[in-house]
Amino acid sequence: MLSRRQFIFAGASGGAAFLATGLLKASKTRATLPVEITKFTETLPIPFPTAPPSTLTIARSSHSFHTNLGAGPTLAYGGLSILGPTIEVTRGTPVSINVFNNIVGDHPFLQAVDPELTGTLESDKTSPRVSVHLHGSNTEPQSDGYPMDTFRPGQNYLYNFNNNQEATTLWYHDHSMGITGLNVLAGLAGFYLIRDIDDPAGGNGPLGLPAGAPYEIPLVIQDRSFNTDGSVSHPNQPPWLIEYVVDVATVNGKAWPNLNVDRTLYRFRIINGSSARTYNLKLSSKQPIIQIGTDQGLLNAPVYLSSLLLSPGERADVLIDFSKSLSGEKIVLENDAISPYPSGRPKFFVFNPELPEIMQFTVNAGAAAPKPIPSVLRLHKPLIKPIAVEPVRQRFLTLVEISGPTGPIVLLLNYLYWDEGFKNPELMERPKVDTVEQWNIINLQPVAHPMHLHLVPFQILNRQKINASKYLKAYYAKGPRTVISEHATGGHQVPGSYPPPDPTPFAIGPARPPAPNEAGWKDTVLVNPYEVTRLIVPFGAQAAENLPFGNSFIGTYVWHCHMLGHEDNEMMLPFEIIA
Repeated sequence: MLSRRQFIFAGASGGAAFLATGLLKASKTRATLPVEITKFTETLPIPFPTAPPSTLTIARSSHSFHTNLGAGPTLAYGGLSILGPTIEVTRGTPVSINVFNNIVGDHPFLQAVDPELTGTLESDKTSPRVSVHLHGSNTEPQSDGYPMDTFRPGQNYLYNFNNNQEATTLWYHDHSMGITGLNVLAGLAGFYLIRDIDDPAGGNGPLGLPAGAPYEIPLVIQDRSFNTDGSVSHPNQPPWLIEYVVDVATVNGKAWPNLNVDRTLYRFRIINGSSARTYNLKLSSKQPIIQIGTDQGLLNAPVYLSSLLLSPGERADVLIDFSKSLSGEKIVLENDAISPYPSGRPKFFVFNPELPEIMQFTVNAGAAAPKPIPSVLRLHKPLIKPIAVEPVRQRFLTLVEISGPTGPIVLLLNYLYWDEGFKNPELMERPKVDTVEQWNIINLQPVAHPMHLHLVPFQILNRQKINASKYLKAYYAKGPRTVISEHATGGHQVPGSYPPPDPTPFAIGPARPPAPNEAGWKDTVLVNPYEVTRLIVPFGAQAAENLPFGNSFIGTYVWHCHMLGHEDNEMMLPFEIIA
């Protein structure tokens, strides 16, 4: 029997299109939507901030996502039934959190654990590994939640977070190699809010922004599918599921919830915590969503949006003004994005339901209490400007897939598997500490990918369409190349040269600058199909002036797609910051 990877490359090197086999066909997600799930009847749970704990447990629990559903098995942090506590810290004040894996019993998605995926173990079905990644954190490599730094039930791991970065919305979630998607879907995610002088804990900051209860509310949006007993549904594996895009919106662990709001200004810290779904959010009342912050902190000034596009892993800090709303008015948070973004997978037999409604706001009776919206958001921090330092080098990085008759079999970065960078050192990205680089991410697939770099924030330089067919011809012209990995004795051949060619000669039309609400510091970026997305990346606090973080680290981190099924099936590579 060939391993999955040997089978793929046997076909790839021989020019086969996998038309004669169903061995590795892509799964589709079938939803079972219980009729008892009514919309906007659940009260939104609000995970208000708490002080950082010295210890944090991970345990199996049970949770009901709707009053008319039974409680199904989950995983959660800190003794909760789903998700984890909202941890609030202050810039420059380090914390240490000792995390204990107290999971007793089978994984909630026992039948979906796939030992054929790299790093996944048969024992994960009954004794799941965990690893905590603080997404967006400027953190030492030992505390980054590296996907191989996992620990089993009965073990613990000490994480040190120095919090030496601007106030922003971070989130912590599981990052275990091969089962990240299953662990996060089971409930392992939580908010982590950093405060500073412009945005202090408890409010009363110079900007007048809501902070804490009752007018600052975290919202983590995750789509889920349910069995009739109330448990979360996930198809058995293998075969591997390309994208978990399903039919029920959950917010803070409740299906299609409602939030009663006063007639005043609210601040919402929004995380797209979904496995694969991108949202284009808008309000049924047609009023603007006012974005004040991105992944890595406050913008220079508020951006008034008719809709907010948010891909998996991205965060948005937004204001909504209900002071002009009528008492009793019901306002729905809507979504009109198709997922996988932007057009689904129409050529393949994949379940891609639309999800037009996310949650509802019901306006309370009472007098309006309007509050001013600040016109400047960075009073004690320098305005965000393009990094003036010339990049020391450009890197060209491709997003590719190997397909079968029913969809992708595996998704790769630079046609590389996870372990190949270690066995082929010349293929791993190795930026030098305290330098600035330009990363050019080239998407050669029909699906947009949210790409996330660990450790360092970046600025989006621009996006530009390319002639993908001509680019691929040039890409393959110097290939195939032979790479060594543990899955192929003597190596195997892959198409394409390394490094990939510069896409600039294949550009179609002018480069487009980032949208105004993306013109801040980011750590996750949506890379559109058949485009190059150019990023300016400082690999250390001394790389340029006025950076939003204060530390420089060397060591090994990862960059990957944040569609969780993709990163679990090879769309993730290590990179090493060197001295």
